[in-house]
Amino acid sequence: MLTGNLMQWNDARGFGFVVGDDGKRYFLHVSEIARIATRPRQGDRLRFEPALDREGRLVARKAVIAGANLAATRDTLRRGQPKAGRRLEWRYTLGLVLAFSIGVGVLEGRLPWAVLPLYLIMGTVSFLLYRADKRFAEEGRWRISEAMLLACDLAFGIVGGLLGQAVFRHKTAKPSFIAFTLLIGFVHLLWLIGFAAGWIQASDLLELAKTVGSV
Repeated sequence: MLTGNLMQWNDARGFGFVVGDDGKRYFLHVSEIARIATRPRQGDRLRFEPALDREGRLVARKAVIAGANLAATRDTLRRGQPKAGRRLEWRYTLGLVLAFSIGVGVLEGRLPWAVLPLYLIMGTVSFLLYRADKRFAEEGRWRISEAMLLACDLAFGIVGGLLGQAVFRHKTAKPSFIAFTLLIGFVHLLWLIGFAAGWIQASDLLELAKTVGSV
């Protein structure tokens, strides 16, 4: 273990940099800090395990802030209580419902076949964007804007976006982002229900596109 000082900390983005007693600069992500009752602050003294990331850069692992009060873990708070079952991540559930609706709609001929590759391609793009933004956050690099992530979800990438959020545990704590994600998910769900119920026809969309194009 090595000791050092937290010389830079971005609390909103959950990362900062430690200058170790060896004079080297280490990247530190909030997930590597032992649970504490307060947020990390610039100037904190800490112990950590020096390591290298996949690209060979210096990072701090298993950091413990000196003098910090450790926060009680969930297991400690539940000690003596019956164990609860594992909670199902709602993003998986919503993504599965959307994927099922798309598949059934296409197979029953209520959705145009072109919709399937559209959702697949944009879903893959959205998933990869969340993975990249998570990595950028961990490495302290320039981030992908939230507007771009949400726009990709809206543009038929919602299934991949939900999967990316759940798999990488990214953008899962900010209330406004969660609200927009839910809104986009339900907009797509209503759109798919409209096709399944026959309220929306492919011919109607073509006529609408022609009308918009002629304006």
